[in-house]
Amino acid sequence: MRALAARSRRGQALVETALGSMVFVTILLFGIYFAEVGALTLKVQEAANFALWEATGHVMHNPQAGVFQRSNAEALASSEASGRYQDFDGRASHASGAMTFQLAIARATRVNVDCEPTRPAGSPVDILGTRPQDATTGETGALDAAMATQSDGISCNASTTLRAERLGNFMEPEFFKVSHRLASDQFRVCAAGRASGGRCTRRFFMLLDDWGLSSLAEGRECPLSTNTGAPCANVDYYGWVQRVYRENGAGGNAGTALMAGVGATGGVNEDQFFMSFRGAESNYEQSIGASHAGNQTVWETTPFVAENLSPTYRNDGRRNKWLGGVPH
Repeated sequence: MRALAARSRRGQALVETALGSMVFVTILLFGIYFAEVGALTLKVQEAANFALWEATGHVMHNPQAGVFQRSNAEALASSEASGRYQDFDGRASHASGAMTFQLAIARATRVNVDCEPTRPAGSPVDILGTRPQDATTGETGALDAAMATQSDGISCNASTTLRAERLGNFMEPEFFKVSHRLASDQFRVCAAGRASGGRCTRRFFMLLDDWGLSSLAEGRECPLSTNTGAPCANVDYYGWVQRVYRENGAGGNAGTALMAGVGATGGVNEDQFFMSFRGAESNYEQSIGASHAGNQTVWETTPFVAENLSPTYRNDGRRNKWLGGVPH
C-alpha cells in the first residue's frame, strides 16, 4: 500500500508540473507578445508624429508668388517618415527590402505613413483659426488676394499589421486551440484611434506656416529706394507688402484730382510704392536726405523700445501704443 501511495503522489506531481508548465509557458509567451505589441504600437504613433514635425522643416511659403501653406510639405514629410520607420527604428532609414519585421513573437508589416494637406474629415473649420479670408474686409479683399493658401495644415496617420508567430503546436489541442487561432489572426494597428473595418480613419492634425516670414533672406533689411521705388534685397518681404498695398487700392489719385481742379500741372505718381525696413544693424534708422521735414535726414522706422535707440525716441510718449501711436 505504501508503494502504491508513493507512486500515486509521484504521478500527481508529474501531472501538476506538466499543467503548471503549460500555464507558465502560455503566460510567458503572451506576456512577451503583448509587450512587443505595445512597443510596436508606440513606434507607429511615433512615425505619425515624426511626419507632423518633419513637415515644419520644409519651405512653407513663397511670398514672391503669393503662395502660403504649400501643400508639398505633407508629401515630403510622409515619404521621410515612411523611409525612417519602415523597420520601426526611426533613427535612420535601412532599406532592407523586407516586407515584414519579426520580433521574438510579434510579426509586423512595414509602417505606412499617410499625410494629407487637409484637416481631418468632420472636424470644424474653426480649428484653422483666423485665415486670410477671415481677416479680409469685404470692400477690398486685400489680404486674401495677396495670400494664396494651398492647404489647411497637415493631418497624418500611420499603420501596420500585426500577428503572433512562433507560438508552437503545443497550444493546438482542446481549449488552447481557440486562443492560438485568435492570436495568430492579423489585426491593424493605427497611430490615432482604432481600426474600423481594417482601416485607420482617425488622424493627427497640426497647423502649418503662419503669416510671417521666417528665413534668413526674409529677415534682411530693406533700404528705401528714394527715387525709383525698386525692390530691395529682401524680395519676399517687399513683394508681400507691395501686393497688400496694391490690393488695398494703392495710393489713390486724390492729389492728381486736386491738381487738375486748380489747373496745376506736373506732380508725382501717387501709386508709386516705397518701402523701408531697417533693423539693429542700421540702428533702426533710414536716411532720407535733406529735403524732408525741415531737413531732417534720418527717419526712425521701427517704433519700439530698444537699447540702442536714443532716449528722446524712447521717451516721447510712444511706449505701449500700437505702432508707436499710429491712428487706427
